[in-house]
Amino acid sequence: MKWLENLAEWFGDRFIPRYRAQFVEDLPDRLVKHRVYFVGEKEEAWQAALLCPCDCDALIQLSLVERDNPSWRATIDRRGLVTLHPSIWRTKGCRAHFFVRHGRIAWARDSGVALPADSRHY
Repeated sequence: MKWLENLAEWFGDRFIPRYRAQFVEDLPDRLVKHRVYFVGEKEEAWQAALLCPCDCDALIQLSLVERDNPSWRATIDRRGLVTLHPSIWRTKGCRAHFFVRHGRIAWARDSGVALPADSRHY
């Protein structure tokens, strides 16, 4: 059954973009969709940044510094897929509330964004 899971994952990656890690010393002037930028040194990134997945294209910057409040934790799997914890909730603008899990966006039920009928949400 592992081959079936691998096949489903392969097809899913082709049709549903996933968020992958990119390590940078400085945040670029233009960010690319479906990418999480980790700013700093690879072992000591202090910030994660991404474009809002609701397509408002707002820049979201998250502190990875443990003593900051709020702060986020990030994990990156061997394929470069990102998981961020806790959820991300924009309190201004589009009011998007979502999770990034294994490179995929999962919308929270209380998100201010109109969710597509086929979207995953919690």
